Amino acid sequence: MMRSRILVIGGTGNIGRHLVTASLDAGHPTAVLVRPSAVASPPTPGDMNDHGSLVAAMRQHGEVVICAVGQGRPLELDGQLNIIQAIQEAGCVKRFVPSEFGCDVEHAEQTLEPAKSMMESKLRVRQVIREVGIPHTIICSNWAIGLLLSGLNENGPLSTGVNIFGDETTQAIFLDEKDMSRLAIRAVEDPRTLDKVLYVRPPTNVCSFGQLVHLLEKKTGKTLERNYVSEQELAKKIQEAPFPLNFQLAMVHSTLVHAGSFMDTFDASVGVEAAQLYPDVQFVTVEEYLDGIIV
Repeated sequence: MMRSRILVIGGTGNIGRHLVTASLDAGHPTAVLVRPSAVASPPTPGDMNDHGSLVAAMRQHGEVVICAVGQGRPLELDGQLNIIQAIQEAGCVKRFVPSEFGCDVEHAEQTLEPAKSMMESKLRVRQVIREVGIPHTIICSNWAIGLLLSGLNENGPLSTGVNIFGDETTQAIFLDEKDMSRLAIRAVEDPRTLDKVLYVRPPTNVCSFGQLVHLLEKKTGKTLERNYVSEQELAKKIQEAPFPLNFQLAMVHSTLVHAGSFMDTFDASVGVEAAQLYPDVQFVTVEEYLDGIIV
């Protein structure tokens, strides 16, 4: 079976590189849009803000266009409106996957800045996609495990102390970026995900902050001092922290402090469950992920 040609925009970032690897591993002819100034011999020269080069790249490589730009940068996320215009002109794109790969932005009322602006940008892109009728799949995969562990506390998750934000029993969903990417590539040719939000919420990947700290103690043999941070203290940290830490803490505030506000969001009129569509997928759990990074 011929695989669709996939064009990845933002393919050199944290999420983008996993998407590129997953696409190649699945046998898709895969191209990465790279600004001509970025490298001496770019794989696919083009710029998200250059309409002509974007249309040309899509016509050559883009039966499926996946965007992974601007995680935390609203201006880059709004640049996806240029991608939508190029898709309309190119006339060859069968599926667009916008840059989401997180919580459901249509249920993000409690989000603080700077994450709030990012959510609003993603929501604007969703609305335009639906208004103009671009064929699409939106991936809601909740917390990326790698991102969480990199910002678990200001000294790293393997120090002698750890910050606990809110109620340590509050649960959230944590997904390995590699698993999310493989699922996204599988979904782009699945008719069941066309014009749908794909909710990735495997029960095996539900974990609380308290459970995560317990796992860290189990893996390292250390007893970590727990520093409980109130919602007011967390809001102050968000205001004072530099980017990207302030963005990460704002997402912690939304997803953990507010009693897992994204855990139960599911709109059956626009969404489908990954666990139901792909029951054969074995997701890397939080404990298994820690096994891979803690020696």
